[in-house]
Amino acid sequence: MKNSFWLIVTISQKERGEIQLTNLKAMKAMQMTRSFIAILTALLCGCASTVKNYGPDEHFSDSEALSGAGSTADQCARTSDAVWVTGATFQECIRYFPSKDLRTGPVRSAIVFMAGDVLSAKGISPTYQAGTPRKRIERADQEQRRGGTPYLILGRPGTDGSSGNQNLRRTQYETLVVNAALDKIKEKYGIEEYGLIGQSGGGGLVAALIAERKDVLCAVSSSGVTAVKYRITAAGRSSDYTGKSTADIWDPIEQLGRVHPKADFRMFVTSDKDDSDVSFSSQEHYVQAAQQIGLPITQLIVRATGPVHHQTYSIGNRVVEDCMLGLSTNYISSTYSGMANDNPNMDDLARKARAQRMPR
Repeated sequence: MKNSFWLIVTISQKERGEIQLTNLKAMKAMQMTRSFIAILTALLCGCASTVKNYGPDEHFSDSEALSGAGSTADQCARTSDAVWVTGATFQECIRYFPSKDLRTGPVRSAIVFMAGDVLSAKGISPTYQAGTPRKRIERADQEQRRGGTPYLILGRPGTDGSSGNQNLRRTQYETLVVNAALDKIKEKYGIEEYGLIGQSGGGGLVAALIAERKDVLCAVSSSGVTAVKYRITAAGRSSDYTGKSTADIWDPIEQLGRVHPKADFRMFVTSDKDDSDVSFSSQEHYVQAAQQIGLPITQLIVRATGPVHHQTYSIGNRVVEDCMLGLSTNYISSTYSGMANDNPNMDDLARKARAQRMPR
């Protein structure tokens, strides 16, 4: 036993240099492999950098939103509240910001919010960089406290710490990536049904996603880009505001024939007639096309906030919650039609709705 021990020690001392060299080569090979994967991922999404794993109070990067950012499965696994999704044309790490109930265990239902476009013809939104993960989570908690349903904010590709490219918004790529993320989140938390709400570009994404899913009970498009090609033509343009040609656009209105929703599905579109960003006529065009094929979609005329009369998501949040609570379309229409998006009584409206919740 003693001789064996000293033999082992002798061998270790003799070959230590070779072992260290072998380990060094292996480590370098592993680093090169990881670098190659990161570069390949960036090339696949057309991204310029690796997405940052943002801490609670770190502000989101303008450059990531402008140029896109890649990720790897390993990096995503080390990122808080994120899911790794892959498909034939993508591999992305999508980050989300959950309310309290989602942070503490499985849930049956959840509302998912998708924000509007970070990029526009004028550049990047001046308010985007003020956002942090903590602020997103605080807002999700606020919505859950108001309405009662677990709530999460989903980072669209290329924004809010999600890898991907915002320059590919309104293409099939974005719909497929977000749809895959909803599948992963559903599996992680045991979710049986979703409520989806999106503002502007996020509202268009909601309208695209209902053609992909059969687990959406309620959907709200707030001032959404739901008839993209109609909007392009009406504005006298030859391409979308993203710079994409009409051939590259994944237009929600063209997917209506593929919508086969679950029982009791309802959708609402909140619109301001004076919206000069996403025209009322384009939103109305989508609603009329949906109604013509018998889909239960209702348009609510409201008063938006903002200089171009475009922000209607505060009302949209109450509408999707009331829908998830089982309140009637007549109740929702009579309560919110004509309402201002900055109505100071949102908490009272939420309490009233919860008191009338329909058993399911």
